[in-house]
Amino acid sequence: MSIFNLNEMSTMGNGTVKVFNNGIAGKVENVKVTVTKKEPGEGERNPDYKIVYIDKNGSELGDGLYYNRVEPREGYSAEESAKKASGYVNRILSIANAVVAEGFVYPEVNSAREAMDTLLKIIKENSEGKFVNVFTSYGTKQYPSTYLGVRYFDFIEKADNTGYSRLIPKGDDMMERPVADAPKTEQSTSTTTSGTVW
Repeated sequence: MSIFNLNEMSTMGNGTVKVFNNGIAGKVENVKVTVTKKEPGEGERNPDYKIVYIDKNGSELGDGLYYNRVEPREGYSAEESAKKASGYVNRILSIANAVVAEGFVYPEVNSAREAMDTLLKIIKENSEGKFVNVFTSYGTKQYPSTYLGVRYFDFIEKADNTGYSRLIPKGDDMMERPVADAPKTEQSTSTTTSGTVW
């Protein structure tokens, strides 16, 4: 008979979980970047592309990218949709700028979707053997997260950046993991006559 010590297990398998940058928010240096594209037959909710950041310990942090973020959005005017798409493409362009050589000339594109495809292809082709620095947080004070993620803007730079770095905490960044409220310690006064009480 096998005995499972639940106090010592963090996952099934080898019992270890690798956490990106040991769960510490802030600037993370010498990170690798990889890109994968959704394969035919993958779930509809899966991202169309996935950027994966890999720290020096081999821990990964994934960032899903979706076509619906660059296409016209229901409930928004054409101008509002275009502005949101432009911001999303600029975010992807930041990743590309961190892995391409200085002076790289990007090809012309005709749509935000084509820009997304083109940029992610460029990132894939130019990220091999390159390192970047990224900035991570637990979301923002308005939208906190229990998961570490890269900030939306000002989140990436070349690893050999010697100029001004934007990878510093901003006033709205959550730098500590939010902790859920402790459970109530009051005992229930209600009773049940059937069923299992946990």
